[in-house]
Amino acid sequence: MIRMVLERLGLFALPFLFFAGYLGVSQKGRGRARAKASWFWLAASGLLLVIASFIYAALFGGVSTQGRYVPPTYVHGQIVPAHIRGSAKL
Repeated sequence: MIRMVLERLGLFALPFLFFAGYLGVSQKGRGRARAKASWFWLAASGLLLVIASFIYAALFGGVSTQGRYVPPTYVHGQIVPAHIRGSAKL
């Protein structure tokens, strides 16, 4: 869960990091009016990235709901990892 939160925070911070890098490389970072006007667009683009990641996770993330979950077991001295068995009814 913490990984998902950190990924979303990283996606939100990405436009700010790119803009900070741009200001560091160029000499255009000296104008305060230009930098103040960019905060809205930076926040909006970060929010758009987070929303896009939620949509992507909803459409392509997760696992199949078909099959039967078999928990990890200990068989003959070996640990058999958890897995989904076939497409049997739950």
